[in-house]
Amino acid sequence: MLIVSLSSIPTRFDKLGPTLECLLSQTAKIDRIILYIPENYRRFPDWDGTLPEVPEGVEIRRVSQDLGPATKVLYATKEFRGVDCDILLCDDDRRYKSHWAQAFLDARAEHPDTCIAIAGFEADRYGQSQMLNRPQPRARRKPRALDFKFKAKMIWEFLFPPVERKYLREPTRVTFSQSGYVDCFEGFGGALMRPEFFDDAAFDIPEVIWAVDDVWLSGNLARMGVPIWALADQHDTQHTPAGISDALHKAEIEGADRDIANKTCIAHFRDTYELWP
Repeated sequence: MLIVSLSSIPTRFDKLGPTLECLLSQTAKIDRIILYIPENYRRFPDWDGTLPEVPEGVEIRRVSQDLGPATKVLYATKEFRGVDCDILLCDDDRRYKSHWAQAFLDARAEHPDTCIAIAGFEADRYGQSQMLNRPQPRARRKPRALDFKFKAKMIWEFLFPPVERKYLREPTRVTFSQSGYVDCFEGFGGALMRPEFFDDAAFDIPEVIWAVDDVWLSGNLARMGVPIWALADQHDTQHTPAGISDALHKAEIEGADRDIANKTCIAHFRDTYELWP
């Protein structure tokens, strides 16, 4: 069974259409698409409780606590704990190609005990690392300068921007030229996992860190002994109009911007669990 899991915020509720429609149009058989919405939001205390309209085939699940962006998957892992299924998380401001989900399922057959992603990075991007005790081979990132199709599309989008939007839509590009392991996945591209990859400790998110789900979720996978396998030659995703509404990577939360919060999260796992030395 395949579950697609995501969450959203009130300022994006009226812009979820492109993402939800593309999830419903996947070539892979998706059993359930669940949108997790908390009873209250930390960032939006004045939200009046009005829920988004969603197309048939998408379920809205109310949850008690706002876990930040990790709400997109942690509640799903608890809901389906003990069920033989895969959970494919995604972002609410991305447009996914029709074969997106199938690529993850195809990789699952060869890597049954890993989290599978198409975008990610190494923890040493936020500090020194000797790459000790990490599974090999490592994924090899493809520089944007060598992705000629990406560069050509960027020029085309700049010269002829789509009429439906008021901002430049960055075209998709290939993230990795060689498949392999990474420390952290990036959720915008999606990540496939199983419910048992997370325990209750993953719900206990410290202050500041709750705003950076990619590192927090990846650190908990590492704590549970679950490696992350990144796929080569897979295109990343395009922003939808929802991407301009209260983007976390531009926000400062509890006195920390995205970079500081990521560094704090990396340090937490290094100091507490001796991960990513």
